[in-house]
Amino acid sequence: MTPESLIDDSYIPESVRRHLPGPAPSPCFDPGLGPAPARPTPDFIDELARRYQTAKLDSIQAQQIAKLIEDEAVALVEQWGSVPPHAEKSRRLNGRLAELTITKSDAIAVSFERVEVLREALEADGRGEYFKKLFAKTEKYEIVDGAENALREEALPKRLAEKVLNLFGRCITVKPKKPSLKVTIADPAKPAKRVKKAKA
Repeated sequence: MTPESLIDDSYIPESVRRHLPGPAPSPCFDPGLGPAPARPTPDFIDELARRYQTAKLDSIQAQQIAKLIEDEAVALVEQWGSVPPHAEKSRRLNGRLAELTITKSDAIAVSFERVEVLREALEADGRGEYFKKLFAKTEKYEIVDGAENALREEALPKRLAEKVLNLFGRCITVKPKKPSLKVTIADPAKPAKRVKKAKA
């Protein structure tokens, strides 16, 4: 039995299946209507519109199915996966050919009002230039690369340093993002890659 025969694709709608790799029908040909004439007939236009609407609906259905499968895969990796070497924010689950990896990351939200309080505190102390090492203003404030280093390494008076650290911590909110899923399937004709021992 080949790996392809193990894949159940019976749920894939026909309008989606025609976009998968393999021979594709001509855009001017429908098996039910025959080749389009030089000037399309009203029936041909109606059928083309019907196929377009059906394809859009099937695409939505296919996306919903993919979302359910993705959620199932993420849940399995979170429960049974292990941490790959040198990738502490990832978990991985291996099959014979497939490898499922999820990676977690965080999104940082910056509070405009609290950034302004921090800026005013530094400017009131005559250290407005220091603020530029922490935040950059575009349409909204963004954390400057190296802001954490500046907080650790730049010398500020003790009371001001404590105030800056406190205000900086209030300026940002760290929000966990949905884990990203990566799926790779090995070619059965090629030698299997040696899987490094991972932490549970």
